[in-house]
Parts: sequence; structure tokens; C-alpha cells
Amino acid sequence: MNPFKYGTIVRGEDFYDRKEECSRITETLLGGNNIVLYAPRRFGKTSLVFKVIEQLEKKNVICVYFDFMTVYSPESFIRLYAKALSERQTNLDKFVKNFASAIKNIRPTLSFNTDGEAEFSVDFANTPVDERVVAQLLDMPEALGSSRKKVVVFFDEFQEAVKLQNINFENLLRSKIQKQVNTSYLFLGSKTHILHELFDNKKRAFYHSAAQISIGPLPEADTIKYLQHKLASSGIALDAETGRYLISAAGNIPHYIQLLASEVWQYLIGNKKTVTKPIVDYCVKQTLALKSDYYLELFNRQSQSKKQLLQALTAGGKNVFSAAYINTHRLGSASTVQRAMKELVEEGIVEKLKDEYVIADPFFKAFVAEIMRGIMP
Repeated sequence: MNPFKYGTIVRGEDFYDRKEECSRITETLLGGNNIVLYAPRRFGKTSLVFKVIEQLEKKNVICVYFDFMTVYSPESFIRLYAKALSERQTNLDKFVKNFASAIKNIRPTLSFNTDGEAEFSVDFANTPVDERVVAQLLDMPEALGSSRKKVVVFFDEFQEAVKLQNINFENLLRSKIQKQVNTSYLFLGSKTHILHELFDNKKRAFYHSAAQISIGPLPEADTIKYLQHKLASSGIALDAETGRYLISAAGNIPHYIQLLASEVWQYLIGNKKTVTKPIVDYCVKQTLALKSDYYLELFNRQSQSKKQLLQALTAGGKNVFSAAYINTHRLGSASTVQRAMKELVEEGIVEKLKDEYVIADPFFKAFVAEIMRGIMP
């Protein structure tokens, strides 16, 4: 069985390091403070959050995880958030009574699935969902806790809350959080530029309302040890230098390190028993070949100005709006570059890391570089 996992929440022994971040987040939440967690895509934010949840639940904290990606309307928020709250209850009958008491005109129901397990749902009937109803639901996490039992709500993909602007959701939630004593919140999401807008803009409700924690690449030495341990379990050797080479080829991004290591393991199992740089290169090419249709479609749907900017970013992404950079890469006007960069960031194709813009997917970066060399179609 392939020992490397990617594309899913990583748990157990597959989750390594992040001890310092996990401890800091846990202590901050237990102290009654809120957090906004920043990290580029594929850096393992959600896996870290579930590790934090595991630690908090050992301390008898009620943890509610909610993914805003599934929200598309006030009604969907009510239905899905109420269900997420219900799933953290040991006494559903009591929760139904509390829900009926707290939220008027929306009927809570209990049904049973094929396994005989009780499931909570709500019936809107003809009741309009307005700010009042949403406000009543936002009070419920506090009701779950007490002076002896804390509640922590984890809002993943929180930037999607902008879909609820028509019910003044940001201001509603902020006003509720300010009054809650037993409940803390952690906000995270994959579009860091929108999260920064929500929490750093003086005109937004959540301006400076939460401690800001950022996570970056995992320590190289720890990652090499992890790779060596996992490969050794299948009788495959990896020296430190080749480990660094693999990490670099994957952009030092946890998701892509796991993906590339998975390809290396798949190539070597039952074949050779030592990882070499040529093998890493071969597996990178295999990955590009497997994803070439997707990458080609992604590249071709970009405008000409964005294609040129992507090609320039393969050589480096510092000072991209300077006259020297624009002239070197023949990118046209500064306004064209700014517009193209804004769109690439909004689409999640490019990330800004400190003072540098980078193509978020290192394999897509390699694909674009091969297009420039005339290797790919």
C-alpha cells in the first residue's frame, strides 16, 4: 500500500511536525481568543486544524467544524450550520428542543438513516430566512458551552462568507462573537488575499478581531526524515541530498511533496531500491504527463497577457511591477500586468508569498516552463 497520502485530510502518523503551530493555536483558543490562520494553498491548513481539534477534544472542548465552501445562500447556511452543530451533540432530543426554542418559525426534525442513526434537519416551509433568523442561529454555539465547557468553532473557507452579504452576515457574526464568552473561533481559507481583505481592512467588520497566525513550509530536515521513514518501510533508501532535491522539485509544498513521493514509491516498488535524482526527474515528467490535459486546458483558457505573465513567473516573481521586470519579459503596460496578476491571484493560480509572486502548483510551473522550451504541445 502506498505510504504517501495527498488530496485528503492527513491524520495519525501521516501528519508530522507542526508541533509548535499546533500548540500555539490550541493555547490561543483555550485562552478565549479568536484566530485567523493564513497559509498558501496545499500547505496542510485543514489537516493542521483537525490535529488541533483532536488536541482540544482531549481537553473536553466541544469542536464544531464548518466548511463555507458548501454555502450558496442564507437557507443553505442555516441548514448546513445547524446540522454541523447537531453533530457535536450527545443528546439530539435536547438539541432539537433548544433549537425550536431559540429559532422561531423553523421546524427542526429528527429522522433515521438506513443504519438506524438519528439525523437532524430543518424544515423552512414558507418561512423567509432573514437576518433575524441567521442571528438566532449564530447564538447557538454559546448555548452549547458553559463556564466549565468551552466551544470552538472552525470556519473553513471563510472567504466564501461574502456570498451572504445580502443579509449583512459579516456584521451579524462579528456582533455575536463580541458577546460570546464560552466560544472561540478559528477562521481559515484557501484564498488568503480575500482573508486579508476581511481581517486587515479598516472598513470591514472583522478588522483586527482575531490573532493572526501564518504557517509556511515544513522544516526541510523533518521532511527528509519523514520521507526516509516512509520509504524505508518498503525497503527503499533515500539519502539527504536526494531528499532535498525531491522537496525542491515539489516546491517545498506539503501536498506536492506527498504527491511526488507517491509517484517515486510507485516507480520503485518491486523494482529498484534507491531513490536517485534521475528517478525524481522521471517521476516529475510522469506527473506532468498524467496532468498534461488539465494543465494545457488551464493554460489555454488564460488571456495572452496572463500567459505571458505566467511564463515570466517561471523565471522569478520579485518586483513584477517594476519597469525592469516588465521590459525584460516584454509584458506590455504596467496596468496590463497589474490586471493580469490580480486575476491570476483571484483564480488561485498564483500566490503572493511575502515579496514574491509564485505559481501555486509547482508542476504547473514546470509545465509552463516546458511550453516555453517547446517540449509540451
